[in-house]
Amino acid sequence: MPDEVAAASGPGSAPVELTFPASSEYLALARAATQATCARLNFTIDQLEDVTLAIDEAAALLIGDAVPGTEIACKWYTTATDLTITVTSVSTAGRPPRTTTFSWTVLSALVDRADALFDDGRVTVRLGVRRQQIGTVS
Repeated sequence: MPDEVAAASGPGSAPVELTFPASSEYLALARAATQATCARLNFTIDQLEDVTLAIDEAAALLIGDAVPGTEIACKWYTTATDLTITVTSVSTAGRPPRTTTFSWTVLSALVDRADALFDDGRVTVRLGVRRQQIGTVS
């Protein structure tokens, strides 16, 4: 699977999509797809690790409030300069995750942008990272 994700995730391509049961047993799938996408885009090792931790935290937040038996949907959007990841689930909470928690503080420190939305019973966490390719200085 990582080779398929990497091949389909070049800048400007259609988003890479992954759906899995809303259970922590499946978080490794989101991490693997994130790592493959970041590696394909020549992210630095530090960025790859940070984004992987961020998607793990985002998905874990949503799993905690997901309607039993539903799924988590992840999408990776790439441009020449940015990676945006959305993580969505059907929520029992009726609101986005609280942005004042320790978990949210950690998540938002790992990426350049993080926000959470609630619409029509679904919660979406959106993560944004500006690409710092290997060999560039920030």
